[in-house]
Amino acid sequence: MNKRIPTLLGILILIGGLVAGVILVNMRQGLGTKAGPTESPKNVKVSNLGSTTFSASWTTDVPLTGLIKYSEDPAKINTPAGDVRDQISGTSQGYTNHLVNVTGLGANKTYYFLIVSGSASYNDNSKPFQVRTPAQVISPPEEVIFGKVVGASGEAVNGAIVFVEAEGGESLATMTKTDGTWRLNLANARDKSGKVLTYDPQTTLLSIFVQAGSAGTATAITDTSKRSPVPDIILGKNQSFIEAGSLVSGLVVSDSGSVTGAGFQLVEAQLSLSEQLEATSAVKILNPAVNGEIIATDLPEFRGKAPTGSTVKLTVDTPNQLTQVVTANIDGNWTWTPPQKLGQGGHVLTAEFTDGANKLQTITRTFTVLAGSGLPAFTATPSATISLTPTPTSATTMPPTTSEELEDAGGLMTSLILAMLGIGLLVFGKVTKKRLGENRD
Repeated sequence: MNKRIPTLLGILILIGGLVAGVILVNMRQGLGTKAGPTESPKNVKVSNLGSTTFSASWTTDVPLTGLIKYSEDPAKINTPAGDVRDQISGTSQGYTNHLVNVTGLGANKTYYFLIVSGSASYNDNSKPFQVRTPAQVISPPEEVIFGKVVGASGEAVNGAIVFVEAEGGESLATMTKTDGTWRLNLANARDKSGKVLTYDPQTTLLSIFVQAGSAGTATAITDTSKRSPVPDIILGKNQSFIEAGSLVSGLVVSDSGSVTGAGFQLVEAQLSLSEQLEATSAVKILNPAVNGEIIATDLPEFRGKAPTGSTVKLTVDTPNQLTQVVTANIDGNWTWTPPQKLGQGGHVLTAEFTDGANKLQTITRTFTVLAGSGLPAFTATPSATISLTPTPTSATTMPPTTSEELEDAGGLMTSLILAMLGIGLLVFGKVTKKRLGENRD
């Protein structure tokens, strides 16, 4: 009997260690999912969609290495693609903005990818991100757009991601060089159905968004007549290079991301409180994405998130104060386009909802309408994009994504491996003990 005590004790210790290991791994999984604000990707966006290419970009709170893994098989996502800067230098560096170009793909195919940020992999609400490449087309002649990004003092900004959207088209993206310059080919732009975008070489509106990570952001509106070059874009500002530019003169982005100007009736303190509430709330406004966003249409499509089946009361401060109650769909998304055109200048979108404690809460978003005619729902920042969903479509870009919406992709598999290893050790120990007993006999 005494000889059995060490064996039983060993088995109990092994079982206890197995259980503790599984619990600890799952605790780490939970922490990664809820995102310590350091590693989780934010502002995830797909751009440069072509029959053989796409690009993925995101931001992080602190400098981290970043790459994506992609595949046609959602169960075997293992082909890596690194940051464009790492491809040039040959070494992995840490950045707060990340841009990965994927090439050599097939036309009319669906690809799945995960974002590897720092030490963890992230997916889109428990499923891989996905993108579908459009059909092969004959490339039209090159139409270059180029410019420069500078800081407040005029210094060149290196390593900033520049997104350009032509009216009705998907996003193109590139990164600034050491001298702050950037260059894109507008002929590569596709429309929402995946076809080559048709645009007027003189009058088509162009929306430009600059994502420089911890250095800040900028927005600009121009048209195709002023594409080569685009006037210098200054970080921290909303700019317009078309005739209606006086509408946004004097608007300055503050450190908190809010905007002050004659068109806005909310003070900065109120906007800050709204941003704090939205950061912790299940209800979010995704389009417009940030306070002070410039929108190049007077019939914008407002979009956001809310618990499935819940209602949100939306109000826009027009002279008639337009109001609509929307219900979140099964995916937790809501949308609303006002029934009438909004006037040029500053506006405030208000979203009222009841929280989990049955208290009425309100979040707001300020924005500026620049266009004076019924253009498509087209905005000056990546918020004018369409969410990726599990169903393959030509829609390939994502609204700015909060860290709570991204999940660490690795914990469950690790738990299963540990469990199988523990069971194997127990079986091995039992068989070995039996054989030793037979040998003694």
